[in-house]
Amino acid sequence: MKKIGILGGTFNPIHEGHLNIARCARDFLSLDEVWFLPAGTPPHKDVAEHVSAWHRKNMVNAAIASERAFLLCDIELEKKTPCYSWETLEELHAQYGQNADFYFIIGEDSFAMFDQWVHPERICAVCKIVVAKRPLDKAAIKKAHPMAFNERIETYRQKFSTEFIEMPVEVMDISSSYIRKCLQAGEMETNLSMLPDAVLSYIAEHQLYQADYPLSLIDTLQKKVKRELKPERFEHTLGVMYTAGNLASVHGYPQIKAMVAGLLHDCAKCLSDEKRLDICHKQKITVTDIENRHPHLLHGKVGAYLAKKKYDITDPQVLHAIAVHTTGCPDMNLLDKIIYIADYIEPHRDKAPHLEEIRRKSFADIDAGLFMILEDSVQYLSQSPSDMDPMTLETYEYYKNLQK
Repeated sequence: MKKIGILGGTFNPIHEGHLNIARCARDFLSLDEVWFLPAGTPPHKDVAEHVSAWHRKNMVNAAIASERAFLLCDIELEKKTPCYSWETLEELHAQYGQNADFYFIIGEDSFAMFDQWVHPERICAVCKIVVAKRPLDKAAIKKAHPMAFNERIETYRQKFSTEFIEMPVEVMDISSSYIRKCLQAGEMETNLSMLPDAVLSYIAEHQLYQADYPLSLIDTLQKKVKRELKPERFEHTLGVMYTAGNLASVHGYPQIKAMVAGLLHDCAKCLSDEKRLDICHKQKITVTDIENRHPHLLHGKVGAYLAKKKYDITDPQVLHAIAVHTTGCPDMNLLDKIIYIADYIEPHRDKAPHLEEIRRKSFADIDAGLFMILEDSVQYLSQSPSDMDPMTLETYEYYKNLQK
């Protein structure tokens, strides 16, 4: 029989405290596996916080990818109705109970209220209960009255006829709610030791726990941009904006932020070459040899400057996506990819080869769509090598190596 620990939670986001408890349980009880059980729609708690179940699932997968015997159990995420622990555990027992002993891992706070849960007796009928208990120093012992814990655990053992296992663990002073507050305040550095690197990267990539732009900003910017662009360029810009918003929605990026970047990506397109070069000179924006020969290539860099100076957009991800939307760059972040692709596949585009395939691929697999565009772009520009920006080729080689 396998010994399987089950650690439930909203994991919004999953942090080092969760992983620490899981590691302790694995080693203390010699568990074969620990299953992380992200909450679907618990009846007692709102887990939305502007973060979808899909993101929470991905963060758990990222956090446990390198951990021995840690697995994701997404049974609750698949349900649309509120999930009670007794229902989930009974379902798991029905599926796997013939070959597994389940150990349900809970914290000391949850343990104190366990007899007030919905059907605790049904939970106890299908698994043993493991209580992660913080060791107390002498001062804390006097304050906490540890006999209350011992009495309660004995009472529960008799009342529910199952095994309650006390597991000493150095509980880390971390909470998901505190992490969310720090992230919402833009204090990413505060969380470096609280979050696994892979989770921190995922949060940054998808801009989670940060306020999106208000929808009203789109209307405001549209009116301003329309005055600056020729009609056909403005139509293209709207196409990029809506395509970027759709790609963002599919790939888990803040939709309005992507639309803002799409709306401003060509805000310097209708400037003269002389004006673009003049802005670069005055603002000390680096101009490469090929950009000096073909100043129209500068509309991305100059566009990022104008987005900040003229349109009051200071978000570094938006500005970077505008700056690199023409050539791309190695190791693009998610918004960079969204704007680069949206510029290529928006509905008004009809000249490039493989467009329909690229459109389908980009919504299904953004990296595959990106590489197809880079491949076609390099092949087209290779007909006039002197006109190819070296950054385009460098970007292509970077993603070509990733494909390998």
